[in-house]
Amino acid sequence: MNIKYKCEQVNGLIKPATALFLFSGQDSLDGRGELASFRGLAQPHLKSGAFKGGYLDVLPLFQGREGWLLLVGLGPADKLSEARLLEAAAEAAARLDALGLREATLVAPVLAFGMAKTVELMAIGLTLALDERPDYKSKGDPGPRGPRGLKGLTIQAPMSGDGLDRPKNVIARAKVLAQAQLRARNLTDRPANLLTPGLFAQEAVDLGQAHGLKVTVWDETKLADEGAGAILAVGGGSRNPPRMVILEYQGPQAQPSDRPTALVGKGITFDSGGLCLKPAENMHQMKTDMAGAATVLSTVCAAPALRLQGRLVAVIPLAENLPGGSSYRPGDIVATLSGQTVEVMNTDAEGRLILCDALALAQKFQPDRIIDLATLTGACLVALGEGCAGLFCDDQGLSQAI
Repeated sequence: MNIKYKCEQVNGLIKPATALFLFSGQDSLDGRGELASFRGLAQPHLKSGAFKGGYLDVLPLFQGREGWLLLVGLGPADKLSEARLLEAAAEAAARLDALGLREATLVAPVLAFGMAKTVELMAIGLTLALDERPDYKSKGDPGPRGPRGLKGLTIQAPMSGDGLDRPKNVIARAKVLAQAQLRARNLTDRPANLLTPGLFAQEAVDLGQAHGLKVTVWDETKLADEGAGAILAVGGGSRNPPRMVILEYQGPQAQPSDRPTALVGKGITFDSGGLCLKPAENMHQMKTDMAGAATVLSTVCAAPALRLQGRLVAVIPLAENLPGGSSYRPGDIVATLSGQTVEVMNTDAEGRLILCDALALAQKFQPDRIIDLATLTGACLVALGEGCAGLFCDDQGLSQAI
């Protein structure tokens, strides 16, 4: 996907399609200087109520030889967030692609975020929307959709400034951030038979080395030597033994003595619940129990391209929680990497067990902070629903930054 930014006033439709972003409750384009040339085309649809501008509402309007005009809703102006702008750009890209177009122009709205952040968010959304996901279907089966036809998108606005004096850098940063998200998604989508702890560890080695990171892998022998009894217990029932992966990044001007930020990601490549077996109905979803690990791996691999300052240490515990003759049992007492012992009451509490070893290892790097990402409890989903994630933090500034 080729995405570029053009600093120039838009004077009417640009063939083959132009997308505009509008707020709800907006029955005219007054105050939207970047859209002045579209009053005659768009305003009648606003006044008639044909397009209300609700969040992710889309109205495609064919203008004959002039091409398509796509109206995209941002919802109420006072509720616009970075996430909503990103989603709106993604929705626009998906609709433009559905129209069978190969290229299109999107008029960047002038927002309080500033033009640099606006363009970055839009470019991330466009990249995410047009991702070609891995296809596991049989050859010859086209699946739910064919290949993407949209190949080129231009984000255009009549201003630069606030970091957009170098728009290529903004677009490049957006692509790094989007590709990191896509890598995490694609790893999480991968079936468990194709992403065992060993295969995940090898993926981490390959990616880490490709991005210039220091990568260390602890196999089952090293885990035993170091006293990481919790992760060994969780992975004991599987023929695919556990792994612990450590990736280290040192930013420009960072010193080895600088205290790092530690990232820890839960990597249960499949969670059956162990001897405390989960219900079969939704067990297939448990291939995603390594989403925290995928996110941490993708984050640290993006750090070099973003030239992040300081040091990062990523600790990724990987195990497969299966029932078997060597599985750990309810009532077992296991010794952990910190030297503490744990009595196991339920083998489906495997996440906190592998994380206690990983967190103890992360502490050995004397980090300034630890950020732990995990698909940890169904209770969190019951409490908060599917629209947000649980965040627990004892530092308000760090919490806001996350």
